[in-house]
Amino acid sequence: MNWDMLSAMGELVGAALVIISLLYLSRQVKMSNQLARAEASRTPNSDLNMLNASFASNEKFLAALRKAIEGQERPKFEPNDRVLLDLYFVSVTNIFEQLMREVREGILDEQALDFGGKGLFELPFYRTSWPILKPFLSSTFVVDFEKRYALDPNVDTIY
Repeated sequence: MNWDMLSAMGELVGAALVIISLLYLSRQVKMSNQLARAEASRTPNSDLNMLNASFASNEKFLAALRKAIEGQERPKFEPNDRVLLDLYFVSVTNIFEQLMREVREGILDEQALDFGGKGLFELPFYRTSWPILKPFLSSTFVVDFEKRYALDPNVDTIY
């Protein structure tokens, strides 16, 4: 065996090791991306669970939320109950804004918008509270959100 042959075999082995390393790294990157996507889809639900847990300890909030879910309109609520519900609804909407951003950026698929808290956006209380809530949200989100849920951008808030 001469040195040229040994050199060629060394290059061949080296090239094979580079290809194996690249395949291994691509597999690791793919797994890392899958984990990141799973975490991104889990986070909003986890955030909603934490939000619900923190509000659930307040009996006044629970009573007000029950009335809102039953369809009671904003004028029938006490001012302090309105404030509690507005704080809660803006927090839930912020979570949804996070989801929509991640869908726009391609981190999550469109199905991620089938979010547990979305039923709240249909409530009469939420719809008449929209003008109060939207200043706490990004303008890009507000436009998309109003289209998605047919929210009236000009609705008058009734206290």
